[in-house]
Amino acid sequence: MIRRERAKVEESLSPNLIPMIDIMFLLLLFFMLSADMTQRRTEEVALPRASQARPQDPQAGADEIVNVHHRTVPGTSCAVHENGGVCRDEDHWGWAVLGREYTPDALGEELGDLAQNHAGRDVDPVAQKRLSTAKVLVRADSSAPYGDVQKVIEACGRASIHEVEVAAAMPAKR
Repeated sequence: MIRRERAKVEESLSPNLIPMIDIMFLLLLFFMLSADMTQRRTEEVALPRASQARPQDPQAGADEIVNVHHRTVPGTSCAVHENGGVCRDEDHWGWAVLGREYTPDALGEELGDLAQNHAGRDVDPVAQKRLSTAKVLVRADSSAPYGDVQKVIEACGRASIHEVEVAAAMPAKR
């Protein structure tokens, strides 16, 4: 009796990567759209406590958020700020919009562009010029030099932006 050998089945398995790539792109798209992008508008600041503060209305959001924050050069540290003190070194304080640092002149240009994009329809009878309808929220660290906050508000005024708010932390519940 002659034995026949079993036929060998050659299997060439190659996974189809196209559906896997499609799924990865869909997951990437899902995570990008569901991510909270509002955190990118703010820097890490400790807001000053206010004796009175009103909750921010989510419908009346600011068109621009200017952050006055303590920054240090990478690789260095500020012992005064890290220990809760008030740092008065002008080089340690910066102004940022959407995570991008600005000099006073560059911030003035940015606010001027914002004012032009939100130009009002009518000429203000008192100011004798068109005022912007843009709203700017200034978020400043509680230990920030007030002069920096004042310079941001002045830059808004030069750009014809008259709706400027300064953020503060809610008072403690009693």
